[in-house]
Amino acid sequence: MTQFQYRTTVKDIWVDHNQHMNDAEYNRVFSDATDAWLAELGLDMEAIDKLQYTVFTLENHVMYLKEIKVDEPITVKVALYDYDAKRLHVFMNLVDSQNTRCATYEVMLMGMDTTTGRPSAFPGKIKNAIDDYAQLGGIQVKPKELGHLIGIKRK
Repeated sequence: MTQFQYRTTVKDIWVDHNQHMNDAEYNRVFSDATDAWLAELGLDMEAIDKLQYTVFTLENHVMYLKEIKVDEPITVKVALYDYDAKRLHVFMNLVDSQNTRCATYEVMLMGMDTTTGRPSAFPGKIKNAIDDYAQLGGIQVKPKELGHLIGIKRK
């Protein structure tokens, strides 16, 4: 298993009046990358149905680092920062075709039992896949964007 990468191309409907990808569309791409990564770990639509288990987003934070234009190929690289029995703390880098970071995404995900609507531990097969993914080494050097707080710096 290698670090998961989600690839797509900036669609014209994602571009706003400033001629770059709209901020809402970054969330779409990161959400799609999350779903694809979870499917890679074994939690695809069929498994969600069969296991009666899914993952919800509890919180996220996007930082915009570089404009992205229409038709640009982009890649989202998924790193698992931390996890426990039912939560995943994930950090993603969105890069362009030159591997330049264009945005980062930090997200806390929670495993949910769909029959009760309550948080629940990851099913065995999914937990094993998460353990395996964690063994890839995750984040070696903490990015400055990880855990970033919003605020105006006063002098």
